[in-house]
Amino acid sequence: MFSIIFCFILIFEASADSNKKSILKIIDKVSSKNYILEIEENNTIIFKNLDIFSKNCIKNDDDHSSFASYITLKDRKKDKFIFKGWILSKNRSLSQISHAIYSIKLIKCL
Repeated sequence: MFSIIFCFILIFEASADSNKKSILKIIDKVSSKNYILEIEENNTIIFKNLDIFSKNCIKNDDDHSSFASYITLKDRKKDKFIFKGWILSKNRSLSQISHAIYSIKLIKCL
C-alpha cells in the first residue's frame, strides 16, 4: 500500500517595510450591510461585539494587488478569541474567518 503525501506551499514575498494600515471589509450576514474599516498597525478597534487587532499588514512585491494581514478577533461578550492568523486578499478560501454573523475580508494595506 502506497501513501501519497501532498504538500501545498504558499510563498508570499513580503516587502521589507510593513504598511501602517489594514483595510478590512466586514459584511453583516444578517442585515446585509457592508462596513469598511481602517485599522492602524498594532491597534485594536471595537466593531459591535468584536475586538479587531491588526498586528502587521504586508504586500507582495511581485503582485502589487496582493496583501496579507495578521488579524486577531475577540468576541467581547464571551471574552474568547475567535481567530488569530493571517488573512489574504487574493486567496480568501485559505484564510477565511468563520463567524456566524460577520464575513471579514482584507481589501488592501496602506
